[in-house]
Amino acid sequence: MAGDAPLFSFGLLADAQYADLPDGNTEGRRQAYREVPGKLRAALADLRSTQPPLAFVMHLGDIVNGNPAGQEQCDREFDLVAGIFKQQLGDQLPAVHVIGNHCLSVPRATLLQRLHIPPSCYFSRSLGSGWRLVVLDTTEMSGHSDYPPDSQQCREAQEFMAAHPMSDQDPQMSSWNGGITQRQLQWLRQALAAAEVAGERVLVASHHQLGEGGARATHMAWNWREVQEVLLASPAFRIAFAGHDHTGGYACIHGRHFVTVEGLLEAPSGGNAYAVVHVHADRLCIQGRGSVTSRQLVV
Repeated sequence: MAGDAPLFSFGLLADAQYADLPDGNTEGRRQAYREVPGKLRAALADLRSTQPPLAFVMHLGDIVNGNPAGQEQCDREFDLVAGIFKQQLGDQLPAVHVIGNHCLSVPRATLLQRLHIPPSCYFSRSLGSGWRLVVLDTTEMSGHSDYPPDSQQCREAQEFMAAHPMSDQDPQMSSWNGGITQRQLQWLRQALAAAEVAGERVLVASHHQLGEGGARATHMAWNWREVQEVLLASPAFRIAFAGHDHTGGYACIHGRHFVTVEGLLEAPSGGNAYAVVHVHADRLCIQGRGSVTSRQLVV
């Protein structure tokens, strides 16, 4: 029914990617690093005042960019952006953070502490109304994971890179991408199975896209094929949100949705890039603000 009230709603942003740097230019697109704090404050203030109140605000990774000036500067930039989330949202509106590749310009331990991310960096929580959020860490298996060189995460990343060299068949194997380990993949299977038993529908969040066509092939997770197979095998899975590919994207595979949210970093001057997502019994309504595409998706 078109006029029915949502079960719940939440705010959504991707790739704030702040740094105290001059504008960048990638593929002809402008990265306005120094405009990020103002845009982020405005976006979060609007989300905080949305009525009826939102259940949470989710940022899909790359909260900061990193800075060649060194670690102290990276830490200061992270302090600034983490502080904006705290100041604008307070204790009333929870923030859910996904780890992105640029986030790891600061230590992983710092991200976990300041952004209230569980130690595993991937987690599941009930959203109520028969929905569950599953957050994945697609930096866990990567060359920039910040895990010790002798860790299982690093060993698995080295083995995967050796078995999947960059090629036309695997254009996603750039150093700035990453994937999930077999341990995390098994955890995902178990989380989906538990949701099936509970009769819950599952919303997945990750930094790198997991569904073919949902982002450019060069911006997918390393082992997206394996993860996509696990997701589509579960009737509980309905939609996945990702960031990373700042231009945004969308794919529908067997009735399941894979959405890439446009990056706040590349919102034009005077504009912004974020969304409010209304979850109804039969659909998700993404109300894009600024550069983010609005969509109505049957779930």
